[in-house]
Amino acid sequence: MNPPDSQVELRELCDRLLDGNFSPEDRARLEALVLGDPALRRRYVEIMHQHAALRQNASRLGDVPLSEVLQMSPDEPAKKVIRFPRWPLQLAAAVVLGFGIWLLVPHPAEKPLATLVETNGARWDNSSLPTVPGSPLRAGRLRLESGVARLVFQSGAEVSLEGPAELELQGPNACFLHSGALTAHVPVQARGFIVGTAHAQLIDHGTDFGISADPGGRGQVQVLKGEVELRHDRSGETRRLQTHESAAITPDRFTQTHGGEGEPDRYAFVRPNSVPHPTTLTLTTAGGAGDAAYVVSPNSPIHFSDTLLLVKNAPTKGYRRKAYLRFDLTPLRERHVAEASLTLNFESTGFGYASLTGECTFAVYGLTDDAQDDWSAETLSWENAPAFSPDAGTVDPGRAVKLGTFTTPRGVVSGTFAVEGQALAGFLNADANRRATLIVVRETSEPGNNAAVHGFAGNHHPTLAPPTLKLTLADR
Repeated sequence: MNPPDSQVELRELCDRLLDGNFSPEDRARLEALVLGDPALRRRYVEIMHQHAALRQNASRLGDVPLSEVLQMSPDEPAKKVIRFPRWPLQLAAAVVLGFGIWLLVPHPAEKPLATLVETNGARWDNSSLPTVPGSPLRAGRLRLESGVARLVFQSGAEVSLEGPAELELQGPNACFLHSGALTAHVPVQARGFIVGTAHAQLIDHGTDFGISADPGGRGQVQVLKGEVELRHDRSGETRRLQTHESAAITPDRFTQTHGGEGEPDRYAFVRPNSVPHPTTLTLTTAGGAGDAAYVVSPNSPIHFSDTLLLVKNAPTKGYRRKAYLRFDLTPLRERHVAEASLTLNFESTGFGYASLTGECTFAVYGLTDDAQDDWSAETLSWENAPAFSPDAGTVDPGRAVKLGTFTTPRGVVSGTFAVEGQALAGFLNADANRRATLIVVRETSEPGNNAAVHGFAGNHHPTLAPPTLKLTLADR
């Protein structure tokens, strides 16, 4: 006999199909249920038949008073007889047949923008795209900590990314270099290939070139062979560079540099007057006075973890969870945080159904009340948690500030996700007691308690890194 949960899941999938909110993942799951079990197949036909009959006769019931409908019985005929025609059954059969054909016909997936062809000595840091050679790449970011990665765009343009670098794929013939360096070979069929930076666009006219950029958008371009066009965002200036010509990109304009056939100094634009490079610092909740824990609302008798920090926003008062992270900032000393990112490594908890979990938005808050930083994982609870709010998706706005959000796709409960930006960096710079508490909540509330519990690695996970702050430091 088919488990009751499968009947419930089938009903929910049919509801989404009829409401027009049917995803490719829903299609695959419904196909597996309907084709794999005769009882579920029969139930599917019944649901579609019922929907067709109700839809057809809705208008006919409209002019019958509700009191008369409720009083209808075999012994007391209604004043107006409602006759249900046979054709809805035929319609349901047609719907089943048509849907069956729809299930079996392959549906085109989103086309990749490029392919990661090969890597050499590559170490990756929190990329939103696959990092295994041979992987198709859709829109998203590659964050290469070190080494070289070569990718080929659908247009035929070949790009070699040199770490540390961050590259965003935007189209089959376009990308955005947030930081780092790349070289590109653009064949004839890919002319028009675009590389964007914070202050300019490079448009290829059939060439080999190199381009580098710092996180602030300053950069340098060298044409190795052929011709490129530069367009400056702020000044509106355009400039064409030929073989062996180069130019620097500044926030205000382009400046000519000495390229030639010699060795390009692609870091010259970030070393004016021998200013030292900013350094990086990595902190985790397992270091120094750091700590990590999660709290669970009362009336949650099951599903706990010693290795994962659990987060859930349930519709009932039970099963709500929030995560608390504390970082020891004393290694910063007096250095200024120029950039900051928080990385969380998610893993399936096995609690609840990922197939019933939609797209979820998570928020990270920074605790502004330093007096509440001295909490302990052993004694932390729902009631005594810093910046407490009974709502699972928020915190007390008088004691914490929102630093950023990230979103997990529908049904996805594992992978690496991050929050970064000036809000996080500013919060860390403003911290007075050198102990920074961050609170992670799931803003999205699921319609039922059966949805998945999200979890990310804490301080005691055997294989995954704990919550990590990666900081870029600069002199004040």
